[in-house]
Amino acid sequence: MDRIPCWYELSWRPAVGVILRIHQEFATGVKPIRQDAPILESFKADFGFKEFGGEFGKDLGYEHSLKFLGQVGQFLEYHVPASLCRKLSDVKCWKCEGTGNDEDREDKCLYCDGEGREVVYDYKEAYAVSASHSTLFDYMRFPEIETPATNSQLMTIHTVTIQSLHGGSIGGEYGEDIVTFLRQGPTSMISEMVEAMRGVWLKMEGKIPSFYDYEFKAYTQGSDGWLNTSCPGNACGLHPSHGSIGRHGGYEFSCHNADNMIQQLAMLASLAALQDLVRNQKK
Repeated sequence: MDRIPCWYELSWRPAVGVILRIHQEFATGVKPIRQDAPILESFKADFGFKEFGGEFGKDLGYEHSLKFLGQVGQFLEYHVPASLCRKLSDVKCWKCEGTGNDEDREDKCLYCDGEGREVVYDYKEAYAVSASHSTLFDYMRFPEIETPATNSQLMTIHTVTIQSLHGGSIGGEYGEDIVTFLRQGPTSMISEMVEAMRGVWLKMEGKIPSFYDYEFKAYTQGSDGWLNTSCPGNACGLHPSHGSIGRHGGYEFSCHNADNMIQQLAMLASLAALQDLVRNQKK
């Protein structure tokens, strides 16, 4: 991706979460998303969404799920909520029969993690957030105008929102500034990206079991700028797309086995933290 003025970006704020920032020049210069657009009708039919907020400067997205925070400098800022998805049902755990204990091991029940209840996942709010991203990222992928931003576009992102395997997929393209940052840094874990993923995971799962502690990773591999990111799941993570890395410029990235909204938003948070690192280095 060539260096061009920024029209949208992400930021990670630990006390708040992921922030979507959209340049005011883009917001005022593009045509509004039509309420009868096929993508809106499709998501409403598939998920039962009632409304789509498409007016910049107000809450955006399906069910108005992206909350407008105000304008900072040249950018409109929106909070991307990470709602609790993992919930305890009224049904007793079949393994421990509600005691939360494993008598054979003299420890807590591994199946329910000692909670004594069956777990259910409610992605209703998370689906609205993800579908809003899918719609807006597609809408903003090829801007019709050039903003006067002094910062360049660091990356573009696209997401998938479906109720099936790979339904939380995420990919995009790292710009030249991102890849230069990755190539110049040491081969190591990027702790800021890891902590952002953990922050979202904790909000959406309610807890992080100890056996997940070492599944959150974001590390570079030498001068190629090869970035691999992973979170809990079946080899779930982000990686460079096959054949996309060259000696110069940016490269495309894609995901593997991103099946749910928790994984998707956790990886989105890692990308937000990465953009912050590059922005802060360039100041």
